[in-house]
Amino acid sequence: MNWLPYALVIGIALFGGIATLIIGNSKANRRSNPEYDRRTKQNLSKLTYVYVVAVVLGVGGFVLYLYN
Repeated sequence: MNWLPYALVIGIALFGGIATLIIGNSKANRRSNPEYDRRTKQNLSKLTYVYVVAVVLGVGGFVLYLYN
């Protein structure tokens, strides 16, 4: 059962990343915001930084929790 917290954190991060890509590439989003297609690389870079920081902080907090 020691793997369960890790699996939850990784699962939530993967779900969030995949959901973000699906929503960002949806037809409805392209129609309502055509500028998104022109800035896809910039937008994905920003989202990647946000997810990396969130995962690092989450794992760091979890490690601190385990060792204190």
